Amino acid sequence: MEATKKSPSVKKILSIVGNTILWLFVAFAIVITVIVFASTSKSGDDSLPTIGGLAFVSIKSDSMAGKDGFKKGTLIFVNSLTDAEKKDLKVGDVITFTFLKDGTKDLNTHRIVEVHEDGGTTYYVTKGDNNPVADGVYSAGSDGHSSSGYVVPEVEVHGKWNGHKIAGFGSILLYLQTRTGFFVVIILPLIAFFLYELVRFIMVVMSLKGKKTEDEIRQRVMEELLRAQQAAQTDAPAAASEPAAPAEEPKPEEGSENKE
Repeated sequence: MEATKKSPSVKKILSIVGNTILWLFVAFAIVITVIVFASTSKSGDDSLPTIGGLAFVSIKSDSMAGKDGFKKGTLIFVNSLTDAEKKDLKVGDVITFTFLKDGTKDLNTHRIVEVHEDGGTTYYVTKGDNNPVADGVYSAGSDGHSSSGYVVPEVEVHGKWNGHKIAGFGSILLYLQTRTGFFVVIILPLIAFFLYELVRFIMVVMSLKGKKTEDEIRQRVMEELLRAQQAAQTDAPAAASEPAAPAEEPKPEEGSENKE
């Protein structure tokens, strides 16, 4: 019986589990928020946002689908490069770079298939593993543009894929980068969580207030009982100390006088 009283109730266990899940979600939401902002470029900005030298890139096509690549919707991890590292890339490296298409800048991630040196500048010919042809054909003296596509000069390279990826998470990240997605998946649950915690806090405060009132009433009752007990103890000695009234002598009956 005693062991049963000491064991935690099911309600308490469920409360602990629920709170743990809620706080894990909060931690997850914070991490995802950081990743979303770190992987979001401003409109017209071709830079690659990074956190501590690491960038998160969502893949938007199947151009790199293959055994050693990644499919559409994958989130890949890209290491940012110094200027010296940008000149030291090799055939087979997968790089994220600025890609010019119809005069518009965008980020692309493909594998290097050729390396060329021209006037102190390194140029990289890139190709998607799932594409039939390369992104461009190198021609000496060009700045990367040609009638046959685009060759990447070193200055346009932003990072190198480090081999780590999470399948499917890129699509989620792309959705979270929209206002609707971020509000529905992150903001709305966080609002619900903080409202829940606020309600719990108010209930705890009210219960403590009620308990305080009960304690005050109990204390007052105890004080009244103590006063009554003390009054009773004070009255008892006073009554005992009063002198007893002397007993009256019996009067002789008439006719009972002694005759000699």
